[in-house]
Amino acid sequence: METYFEARPKLVEASAIALGFFDGVHPGHRVVIETAVSEARRLGVKAGVVTFKDHPRALTRGQSPMLLTVIEQRLALFEALGVEVALVLSFTEELCLKSPQAYVEDVLVGAMGARSISVGHNHHFGKDREGDADLLRSLGKDLGFSVNAAEMVHINGKEVSSSRIRSLVAEGKMQEALELLCHPFAVLGEVSRGDGRGRTIGVPTANLDLYQYQMIPKKGVYAGRARIHGANAIDCVINVGTRPTFKDASGGDRPTVEAHLLDCDMDLYGKSLEITFLEFLRDERKFAGAEELTAQIKEDIEKARNFLRRDQKGEKLPA
Repeated sequence: METYFEARPKLVEASAIALGFFDGVHPGHRVVIETAVSEARRLGVKAGVVTFKDHPRALTRGQSPMLLTVIEQRLALFEALGVEVALVLSFTEELCLKSPQAYVEDVLVGAMGARSISVGHNHHFGKDREGDADLLRSLGKDLGFSVNAAEMVHINGKEVSSSRIRSLVAEGKMQEALELLCHPFAVLGEVSRGDGRGRTIGVPTANLDLYQYQMIPKKGVYAGRARIHGANAIDCVINVGTRPTFKDASGGDRPTVEAHLLDCDMDLYGKSLEITFLEFLRDERKFAGAEELTAQIKEDIEKARNFLRRDQKGEKLPA
């Protein structure tokens, strides 16, 4: 997939594009993207996405929502859906002040050669969010593109939205989040050196440095899988928290994400690792010391193995 980070004239000769931030790339987003891919095939042009690296609210409100997917994850999901070219914009003050018509003319048509534009049911763009699907349809008559606006998607009677999924992840409800995302929630980061305490008790962990606004689930222990780019997934036990048993070594109250990879002793330092959260096992708690903690970790590992074995077979644990 071709990826550009600046809108320049005629980046793409002709395309059918999907517009949106697409945090999580959930089924509602997929309808928009798959429509663009289908339109591209019909028209014989490239399938594209125009998105932003960071959430627009980081500029307009001074605070971004915590993100279900960082840009690297979103790009990988776009490509898996058949997208051939992505334009990733930085939401600058200049772009924020650009009128909807100028945005369409300069970016969507001028840079991307849009012949078809697909958006979500509530998509807005341009200065003061004045642009919408109706304005796109009006501009398309003169600029030569068609417009498709998707309806809200529901799964099992539940509205699918990024904000709803964020709430589920924040509560540690990973199976419910999976139901609405249609893919497991995962974090992506570089493995950094921790204090090495896990290795001293026979449970080495990979500590992740995460993007500032990357969402993490509530504190606790989870079963999941870890993957290095291009390699097979490895079963793991994940801890999210402040390591209260060894509070002096925690580095403060900011939750950390660390994973113990089962039956694996790879050197992961400096590598990019994606960790998928599949099942909440227990809350974080403080133990009397290393011996009690080690005994609990062994129990956590056994619970994780049991869940992941069943998950591999498509079975479910009893409620």
